[in-house]
Formats: sequence, structure tokens, C-alpha cells
Amino acid sequence: MSLDYVEAFFLKDGQNELHLQTEDKIAKYKLYWTEDLDRYTKNKHFLLESEQKKLKFEFNYNSQKVNYFIIEWPKQDPILFGYRILPLAGMYNFRDIGGYLTEDGRRIKWGVGYRSDFLTNLRPAGEDFFKSLKIKSIIDYRSPSEIAADPNPVIDPKIKNFQFDPEADTAREAGKLQSMKATQSLKERAQQALAQGQTGIQKMINQQLAFVTSPNSHLAFAKSLKIIGNAQNLPSMQHCRGGKDRTGFALMLLEGLLGVPKQTLIYDYLLTERARAEKNQRYYQYFLKETNDEQLAGYLYSLYDTRAEFIEASIDKIITNYGSFSNYAIEVLKLQAKDLQNLKTNFLED
Repeated sequence: MSLDYVEAFFLKDGQNELHLQTEDKIAKYKLYWTEDLDRYTKNKHFLLESEQKKLKFEFNYNSQKVNYFIIEWPKQDPILFGYRILPLAGMYNFRDIGGYLTEDGRRIKWGVGYRSDFLTNLRPAGEDFFKSLKIKSIIDYRSPSEIAADPNPVIDPKIKNFQFDPEADTAREAGKLQSMKATQSLKERAQQALAQGQTGIQKMINQQLAFVTSPNSHLAFAKSLKIIGNAQNLPSMQHCRGGKDRTGFALMLLEGLLGVPKQTLIYDYLLTERARAEKNQRYYQYFLKETNDEQLAGYLYSLYDTRAEFIEASIDKIITNYGSFSNYAIEVLKLQAKDLQNLKTNFLED
């Protein structure tokens, strides 16, 4: 049996969702929860037994400390996994990239790589949970002006902070919309774009393509890969404002270098849509109210939106132009083969 990934999502009122992604038929399994980041731990607590690939179950997660789950089948190694979107108070898109199966049959470790919206959203009630992740470095892709306006709180002075700006104008505009700030200048630029026959969807696709080709992006993302290639900087969290565009490209690039297949890269990117599901309709209504124009509201919403074709454009450009993620990293980002091996050593299970 081949599992692309196993993950959990917290819902409401003690309800949770279990998701096993596989094309194969699965045998009966046992599900446990644990506080240990160890699939062989004896410190585990039984939750249920099932043969379903997707189900809801009751479990009250610890709001002060990260929990994990273990799934077991007879005569197979257990699989450890966790919440895909972590329940940090105030944060809506804080995610663990663990568990994804690579094309060579290995799996990304849980509790090593995180992606998120900006930490300004974190409420005091979520600080203990954040500290339990034992994060050692934070990589911020926002521009200097964005950081000056909304600096990250200092949760632990021991955490190393890195700021690598890919100078992504469209992503920065989209980030402003995440805070429901459709400024007059942004609305005017949207009107100009529509008058020229441009669409917000194409603008976001162009932004993803620019990440692949822009020298500023090359510098920013090469530096970030070097940082997380050093085990002393792990676990690490990467973020921009909403965790969709700049962070989305960065994590797609990392996962691609680790060998995660295209369909899973797209799935991981699209999880931002799930993470802010409750916000989506509210945002469109806000844009409509601000502009009193359905076409203009639709344009603004498309900058905020999460679509497969956005990230797929950058994936396809890398593969078409360079043949592989590894070739792109070596030829364009100027990484060395040892840098790529360091990433695999740090992020993949043995």
C-alpha cells in the first residue's frame, strides 16, 4: 500500500478530520495520539480503529503544546503525522509540510518545516503553542516597508530572523488585500489593468513566472534554501503576509527539490484556500462594497484567490526550461550538489 500522505485537520467543538491520500485499498488501522515526535513511542493513546480513508473523529487538542498522531497497521511500520494546519490562536495559515511522499519513496519529516501567514496575527494565547514547536529560524519574504508597518513580535529572542525580499510587487499587493485594505491606489491600478484588457488571474500567473526568472527572486530563494540546508537552523518557519504567493513559491521549490510530485505540490499550495475558507466570501463582499463594481471586485479577489494555475505556471516553467528542480537550483540559484543533499538529509525521513 502506497500512501501519498496522512494528515489531520482540526474543525470545531472537538471535531477533527483524518485524511489518508492513496489510490490503494487500505486495511484496518489503529489511530493514536501522542505528544512525542516519534512514530515508535510507547507514550501514545488509542483513539479509534477504522478502514476509512477520510473520517471525522473527536479529540480535544492541546492549545498549549503541539500534538501528533500515529497510525498503525499489522506488520507495517507505523506512520507519524500531525495537524496540517496548526491551531495557533490568531493564525489561520500556519502549516506543517511534513508527511508528503517523494518520488523515491521517502517522506518529509513532521516538525521540521513550517509555512505561515505573518506572525503579527499571533495572539498571546498562541505563544506557548508556538514555543512548543522549538523553531530556531524564521524566514520573512516581506518587503522592508511591510516589515516596518507590521513587525513580527519577538516570541523567543533565541530565534534567528532572516529577511529575504524577492521584490514581488503583485504578491505585495495581494498581501495588502489579505488585510482587507483595498487602497485607492490599488483600486486605480486595478481599473487601469482592466481598461488594458488584463485580468487578475494572468497577473498572478505572471508573478509566479517572475519568481522563476527574476534575479531578486533568485537571490532571496537561494539564500533561504542555504539557511534551511543548515540543520542548526531547524525547525524553520517561512512566511510572507498571507502565506500564499511568496511563501507558496518558496515551499513549492523546497518540496520539488525534495522530490515531491507535481500533484502534491499543487495540493499543498491550494491548502491556503482551505485555511481561509471562512474568509473567502467575506473578502469578495468587502471588495464589492469598496468598489461598487462587480468586475473590479472580481479583479481584486483574483489577486487574493488561490488557484492551481498560479503555482502550476511556475512548476511548468522550471521543468520545461531546466528539466528538473535540481537543475534549476544548480544552474540558476547557483546552489551546489552538497546543498541539495543537505536539504534531503534535513527534511526527509531515513
